[in-house]
Amino acid sequence: MRHLAGVVAASLVAAGLVAAPAVNASAPSFCSELGGQWDGQFCTTSVVSERKATRDIKMALPGDLVENPVIREYLTNLMNNWRTAAVKMVQNSFGEQHFQIFQRGEAMTVVFHEMYSGTVGTDALAHPNAPIVSDAYRTFTFAGGRQLQLADLFKPGVDPFVEIPRLGAPFIVAALDAAPPPHQPGTYPFTPDRWTPDKVYSGAYKAWALTPDELLIYMPDYPVGRDRPTNFSPGLMQWSMDGGTVQARIPLTALAPVLRPEYGGS
Repeated sequence: MRHLAGVVAASLVAAGLVAAPAVNASAPSFCSELGGQWDGQFCTTSVVSERKATRDIKMALPGDLVENPVIREYLTNLMNNWRTAAVKMVQNSFGEQHFQIFQRGEAMTVVFHEMYSGTVGTDALAHPNAPIVSDAYRTFTFAGGRQLQLADLFKPGVDPFVEIPRLGAPFIVAALDAAPPPHQPGTYPFTPDRWTPDKVYSGAYKAWALTPDELLIYMPDYPVGRDRPTNFSPGLMQWSMDGGTVQARIPLTALAPVLRPEYGGS
């Protein structure tokens, strides 16, 4: 997590970004179901807490995709969770969500980027002038009328949690070296052994996108409070990690030997 003095606005632009679905009656109607107001681009609402703090919520809705049951459930839960959290806030806060769509052949990935701030209870005393601002990523990939899991991209019998760290190693290391805050390459906690799929920083590869030419993994998917390595010593700083701190872009060509043909396999 990071502490900022103000609200962060983010623009989501990436190679392979597909134009957002046309906004028709689906988005405004669904926004109304969520208890929000449609402003032509976002579904917005405000919640006043027991302590008279205001949380402003702004959600981008992906057009007709709100009719997809999986996406519909995710967006409904997100709105409800942000409303529930708002009730206990002691300072003004915000929740903001954007989305990206990537397409490769018949496969489509929708990436939701959540940004939220605010302090609850004693957190406000610890950081009176610095609201906690956090990021999180939720991703959904569909093809052939069903939702795909990461293993579905790979040939039968292939374990993606073994092959991604092996074949994607140079690209994961490059992402670790480039991750914020600026640091010396290869220094803790930005070392590959702390970001394998069985370690907390990786988010178990839960947040991933299939782009036209890459497998993009957002690590971790949600903020991580702390990491305690096996060789932990009292003098070693314990790190928290914001969602999406490391974004590993692994070319599909690097994974081609183990991918299914329709996803770039050989």
